Amino acid sequence: MSILDDQELFSKGLQLFKDNNLDNSLNYINKIKNKNLNTLKLLSQIYKKKNDVKNTKIILNKIINLDKKNLYALYNLGEISREEKNFIEAEKFYLTLISYNENFVPAHFNLASIYEDKGELSLAKKIYLKLVDIDKKNFAVYFNLQRLDEDLITNETIKYINQEIKNEKNLKNKNIAYAHFVLAKNYRKKKNIKKELEELSLGHQIFFNSDPINKDIVKYWLDTIPKMISKKFLFYNNEKKKDKNYDIKPIFIFGIPRSGTTLVETIITSGDERIYNAGENLIFQKAFQSSKFNKKMSEGKEFIKFDMKYFKKNILKNYLKQFSTDSKKFKFIDRTMTNFFFSELLLELFPNAKIINCKRNNFHNFVAIYQQCLNNLPWSHSVKDIKKYISLYNKKLSQLEENYKNNILTIDLKKLTEFPVDTSKKIMSFCDLKWSQKVLKYYERKDLICSTASNIQIRKKIFKYDSAKFLPYKEYFDEF
Repeated sequence: MSILDDQELFSKGLQLFKDNNLDNSLNYINKIKNKNLNTLKLLSQIYKKKNDVKNTKIILNKIINLDKKNLYALYNLGEISREEKNFIEAEKFYLTLISYNENFVPAHFNLASIYEDKGELSLAKKIYLKLVDIDKKNFAVYFNLQRLDEDLITNETIKYINQEIKNEKNLKNKNIAYAHFVLAKNYRKKKNIKKELEELSLGHQIFFNSDPINKDIVKYWLDTIPKMISKKFLFYNNEKKKDKNYDIKPIFIFGIPRSGTTLVETIITSGDERIYNAGENLIFQKAFQSSKFNKKMSEGKEFIKFDMKYFKKNILKNYLKQFSTDSKKFKFIDRTMTNFFFSELLLELFPNAKIINCKRNNFHNFVAIYQQCLNNLPWSHSVKDIKKYISLYNKKLSQLEENYKNNILTIDLKKLTEFPVDTSKKIMSFCDLKWSQKVLKYYERKDLICSTASNIQIRKKIFKYDSAKFLPYKEYFDEF
């Protein structure tokens, strides 16, 4: 083919990519014989959008072979390694990138986030402070610095942020949303609840509006999925005979954000017995959203039928892939927040599963969520949506506790903090695990990785629950 032919193929492939016609776009790009850096970059973007991690990495490494200083490839390889929790590789890619361009903000930011997750907080702080010098108007940096150490956000910093956003007209700018969250926390520190809530309201509104997909996500989780799971689940093609080669003992942690799920997970994984930790993996969620899985489901007006032989084989395969093991005898823990929606399917697949339901006072939970910027949970940016999510959760767990009481243990966060020894013993016993003092000394672990909003708190000893701090908010919100 001529160069002109390659250019035409690239042009057609690019347009199809923009139209989200990924398969046809891939077909055109793969016909290009002389693939230059631009062609390879587009090819990597196609595979990335198709969630084909393996081929994305292959193409990115081809780019590196052609141009070892290619910032795009280094950054995206770092992103993939970070998502795969290969922090050593991710750190290597980001540091290499920074050595070529010391002002590349996203690489610095993600490197600091890795150090946060690993508990290397002084290193994270050092990078964030450097980022302030590189990009003074990046308010997400101030937001993370404030999480690490409130004293780093001085009165001069607050004055500067107020001046910068005073005339801001773009109400879809995520960066400006972070500025409002920083101001809100500063008002909270000064006990000015009214001003805190004003800033939180602005921050949540701007953050939500920053991405149009947020409306669809909220509708999916607060309307579409609840309507679907309100139907009767029917299971067929289910082999009840126990396979002697399988001895899988899953522990699922359910809970609303800020209800103690991270703490419970860390307690369980800090004992003597090795437990595979799936973290928040979305395996059940992706199954519901996959076209292949949907072909094995049939939905009527009042029921949903599942081909259990297919589900069992594929969901189990995805867990084994997650742990990079071929063993069929092990315990694993899964803290995926959305699993409670699919609990009947989960318990049909794993009838001996242990479910720990983490709870706290509804109003306290609501306030704790609203005070955060949970950037991957669009429903958390609205008072109405938070309350609806909590209501959906409580209703579902009430049904589960009635129908599967032997599979569920409810742990109250307040009780866990007030009686940590007795409550942690109860958790470990329920999970058929041996208790030792180690489970309450989780903060001494060198291998503790935490990517949730609790990644700072989890580095400290359990502290006693403080109900009083929520009292000032009572006058501003209706009761549940």
